This record gives sequence, structure tokens and C-alpha cells, in this order.
Amino acid sequence: MNQDIRDGRWRQVVGKAKRTWGRIVGSDVMTAEGNADFVSGALQESIGVARKTAVDEVTRGVDAVASFAKKAARSIER
Repeated sequence: MNQDIRDGRWRQVVGKAKRTWGRIVGSDVMTAEGNADFVSGALQESIGVARKTAVDEVTRGVDAVASFAKKAARSIER
């Protein structure tokens, strides 16, 4: 889990709390801030997931190329 995923999830929790508190005290501003925090947290989490997926795919590709290169080098040595 990367920093964007953690921060996004935390921001969603804070947003839910703000939204709930805004509803309890009757503050439309607080409720709107909570909604905005929740949405921005969800977006940040999505970016983190996409980034993690991209890094995993690139790493897998690099590992495949390295493995192929090692096999090729071994076959040349023989």
C-alpha cells in the first residue's frame, strides 16, 4: 500500500466524520466540506491504486526482460 492509498483512505474517514458532524449540528458548510474531503480522498486512493498497478506491471516487465537476458547469456556461454 502506497502513501496515496493510505492518505486517501484517511481523508475519506475524516470526510465522513465531518459530514456526519455537519449533519448533527446542522451546518451545511461542514457537511459540504465533509463531502469534498470524502470525494478527494476517494480520488487520491484511486490514483494510488493506479500508480501501484503501474509500478507492479513495469516491475513484472523488467523482471521478465532480465530473466530472458540471463537465459540468453547462459546459452551464449555454452
